[in-house]
Amino acid sequence: MTDDTDKPISLTITDPYEIPITFVNELVGRGHLNGVINLTFATARFTPTAGEIAPDLVITARLRMDMACLRQTYMVLGELISMNEPDDRSKPN
Repeated sequence: MTDDTDKPISLTITDPYEIPITFVNELVGRGHLNGVINLTFATARFTPTAGEIAPDLVITARLRMDMACLRQTYMVLGELISMNEPDDRSKPN
């Protein structure tokens, strides 16, 4: 018997509620509980105060996922990083 838990689900993907895109700047929290991975992201907000601009981080997304989704995310993020790094970055100085 094979383990199919890490295979992506083949379904039609729709967005009937038109979920908005959330831009994030920082991963500010992480953890796991009972096999569920928890990631908390924040976005820098630049608010003028007394003639200065004081950036503060505001939590904008809290993601929860199982290990299969985490593995898929890990693989895809690694591919995206590799595709977007300059070729000479891996070469010694």
